[in-house]
Amino acid sequence: MTVSGDRRTVLMADDDDEDCFLAKKAFEASGMEIFLFCAGNGIKLMSYLSGCLGDGTGLPDLILLDLNMPMKDGREALVEIKSDPVLQQIPIVILTTSQEEKDIKFCMEAGASSFITKPATFNEWVVSMKSVAEHWPGLRAA
Repeated sequence: MTVSGDRRTVLMADDDDEDCFLAKKAFEASGMEIFLFCAGNGIKLMSYLSGCLGDGTGLPDLILLDLNMPMKDGREALVEIKSDPVLQQIPIVILTTSQEEKDIKFCMEAGASSFITKPATFNEWVVSMKSVAEHWPGLRAA
């Protein structure tokens, strides 16, 4: 979905406002023209996606998904998204504090495109978000 000109949409589901802020600033610092919308949990994520389908604005180009959120966690949201024929085409990058092999295995088997452990410093955030943006052609400026 192109939002405005060359800007692409990334939907981030994370209950940590600071991580959403860091991701947004990291995309900006990397020079990518990205519109980042943050949903605070899996229920808000699914509501946002439902709204995109209902109002015709189009789906996000990429989802950044935290695993550990209240109400509906990232594992549940991942399975729900990947079971929907329309939503399953959206690439999902797991962006979480977990480094557990069982989480990585579960997410990759459930259809995640990639699994990234959250960066510790802002410079690492910039490197990670630039890498994400460069890896998915839908995020590069048209």
